[in-house]
Amino acid sequence: MAGTSTPSTGGPLHVEDFWSDGRGPETHRVIWNATGTSIRAIEYLNPDWTDIDSDLRHVILERPQAVLITPEEVIGSDQLGDRYNELGPAAMFDLGRSAWLESFGQTHLANCRHIQLLFYDEVIDVLCEGVRCGKGRFTDEPGDEGRPA
Repeated sequence: MAGTSTPSTGGPLHVEDFWSDGRGPETHRVIWNATGTSIRAIEYLNPDWTDIDSDLRHVILERPQAVLITPEEVIGSDQLGDRYNELGPAAMFDLGRSAWLESFGQTHLANCRHIQLLFYDEVIDVLCEGVRCGKGRFTDEPGDEGRPA
């Protein structure tokens, strides 16, 4: 599997695997657990990539606890800040122990970070313990259940 787990330092993540050219990658498919209650992975194509057979990539969300999917029509400037302009071509950020993360009950969130992914048509915010990037379609692997702890 390409990529490494989320670093603990914050800032841009996996720029070599997930990037923006003004707008982020195109979402191909969001994968949920069997009951549809927990996000597991997201398949995507980076900007200017068009061949699903050779260009498709995926992000695995490690032990996700909460997700917010915001369509581009209603994304506010406060939600994005200046990071996408200042740190381009990065399109995935570790926002650390954000106010959004801290607004939840903390029982299951001690190891979680706020990860924000800028896609072409949406921003996806996830509280999870890390992210990994891979090539091709997402497939179930032992240990990649993606269920809340």
